[in-house]
Amino acid sequence: MFNIFGKKSSGNQPDKLEEALNACKAANEQAYDEARVLLSELEQSIADASRVILRRIDAMDKSDSMLTMLVQDIRNLLEKVGNEFEQSYFKTQKSLEYKRRQFERFNITLFGKTKAGKSTLMEILTHGDGSHMGRGGQRTTKDVHSYDWKGMSVTDVPGIEAYGGAEDAKKAKEAAARADLILFLITAGQPEGNEADWLVELKKMDKPLLCLCNYKQSLGEGVDDFRLKRFLSDPKNAERMNIDGLQAQFQTFVNEQLPNEHIDFMVCHLLAKFYSQQPEYASQKRELEKISRFDTVEQALIQEVSTNGVLHRKRSYLALVDAPLYEQMNRLFKHSADVYKQLRMLQDKTSLFNIWCDAFNKNELEHILNTITAEYNALRNSVPEFVEAYVEDKTINDKWQTHCEGFQIKETIIRAVNRTIEKLEKEVQNLFSELQSEIYFSFNPTNESQFGDYSFFDWKNALGWTSAGLGALAGVAPLIGVALGPLGIGVALGATALLSGFSVFSDSREKKLADAREKLSTDINAEIDKVENTAKQLVADWFNDNIVQLEAKIVKEVESVGQAMEMLSNEERKLALVYTKQHKAITKRIIANIFQLLGYPSKELMHILCAARIPGRLVLVTHANDQLALNTKEISAKLGRNEEIEILKLNTEESFENQLISLYIYFGLKAAPQITEENTDSRVVVYPAAQVSKQDLDALDLIQQIMDVQILK
Repeated sequence: MFNIFGKKSSGNQPDKLEEALNACKAANEQAYDEARVLLSELEQSIADASRVILRRIDAMDKSDSMLTMLVQDIRNLLEKVGNEFEQSYFKTQKSLEYKRRQFERFNITLFGKTKAGKSTLMEILTHGDGSHMGRGGQRTTKDVHSYDWKGMSVTDVPGIEAYGGAEDAKKAKEAAARADLILFLITAGQPEGNEADWLVELKKMDKPLLCLCNYKQSLGEGVDDFRLKRFLSDPKNAERMNIDGLQAQFQTFVNEQLPNEHIDFMVCHLLAKFYSQQPEYASQKRELEKISRFDTVEQALIQEVSTNGVLHRKRSYLALVDAPLYEQMNRLFKHSADVYKQLRMLQDKTSLFNIWCDAFNKNELEHILNTITAEYNALRNSVPEFVEAYVEDKTINDKWQTHCEGFQIKETIIRAVNRTIEKLEKEVQNLFSELQSEIYFSFNPTNESQFGDYSFFDWKNALGWTSAGLGALAGVAPLIGVALGPLGIGVALGATALLSGFSVFSDSREKKLADAREKLSTDINAEIDKVENTAKQLVADWFNDNIVQLEAKIVKEVESVGQAMEMLSNEERKLALVYTKQHKAITKRIIANIFQLLGYPSKELMHILCAARIPGRLVLVTHANDQLALNTKEISAKLGRNEEIEILKLNTEESFENQLISLYIYFGLKAAPQITEENTDSRVVVYPAAQVSKQDLDALDLIQQIMDVQILK
């Protein structure tokens, strides 16, 4: 009899591997149930987030924004985000059900590029005749195959990085997602960066790995006795199978993406092991087995399953929930950060536009008014000469009208107004051209069936609307001239009538004529003053009612875009933080399983405030005064090979900012945190460093999880 962790209880004692496999089988339902509970909690979180999205959409529908296209596009985008989360849930649920049905037995999946030796390994484990092994450069495995080995299910998948093998890679990754343990194969020689990329991808899927280097040289196809004897007698075989350099180079590739990850490769000669099992080479069996070093691989697999099989089985179910969740969490954070940065840029440009408008309005209105003053001053300067010439003319009204038209005051004011409109139009076009080139709303996925590629604002449409609005102002300009009208000179008619009653020989005629000139000049200048003041008031009113109001309208529309961007950034951030909490809950569940396996008391788990985790590194956070009696090396051995584990004490009674500063110091971050909002719903932290290393990014990711906040890197 046994429990789910393979510990002895009573009755007959099966061998260690059999006991572990029986425990894995017994743990299957429990592991499934654990994952389903967490998935149900995630389902509730997604439902809550979807309700928030719907409320946001309803609020947008009721807004009075004139950019209805923008509102509709954001509605579509938010609906898409909500739908993607729901689809992610259903896809994960389907994966759990499939694993539960198909993989009751512990599963080892072989993973590696084409011709790495996966099919050869399958022939070894099944004692096959080589019929499934590749010939030359062909792809041997084009589908997923499973077979039995020592009571376990071993899955052979298509090779990665084959020419035209995108579908093969997809099948391989899907199979790997359901695996309990992955045997990752490479070949001796120069390691390839894309192989390291795949290993990193598997680590991000939280897959336990054993790594194997297949030494393929010296034995070829159709080997004869002579070649075989020469190979077996070569004293440099052991030297050639030293892969220290290869491992170091591969480690460098991996550490570029996972700085804390450590990779150990076993080395073996799979073809030598295969030949050792063939009847025609029975006499060389022992030598072939020795040089193949396959016993090391077999023992490592058995040891890993016997020791950590149940834990790997339970983690494989949790990883089906956690891996896509963690990936979407990071993608949401990234897009939220991108939108937020663009929002800040838009706000900066809006602020600069407002500053420009303030100076523009003051200068342009002053320029137009000065133009009016200059024009009427020129008219005033002409009054004495006009009066002298026409004071006795009975057609003085017509002469005055013709005289005024010669100054083209209306046309000059209209030209000044149109120049102002052109300057504003040019500035607005510059503004929208910059927004067109610098602000975008796109979310580019790295995997299919995740968030799609979308954009949701046509700045050209907005620019066209603004140009039309500015063009309408040009139609307003002639109205200014019409409203100004001709200068009335009824006073001049009165003066002419008065003068006509005197004889040219009257002694008082010259004096009365001088008085008439003075009165006419005074009345005409008074009329000019009146019309000038009317013109200035009209232009000032028009300027405020049209230019200033249009500027305000443009700013309002741009700000409405900013409000939409802020809402989008906030909602994506909140959804990402929902996933963050679920990720930490799953990590803590994994730790609980390890504690149970190692026999730690349950109270130790209660001291852990949160478990923040990135691939290759785990941080257990406790209260400042709590003591955790844990052996981190022992936990690391169960969690992953050489995975870094830290216990971090945090004074949660301090302010958010002080806790953040403490974490920055702990992780060795040099730039001080900048908190943009004190409101916890919209709080964002900026890490204002010109250059950020991969280690810094990992530290910020962990702090982000610990503090439940988005950090813009």
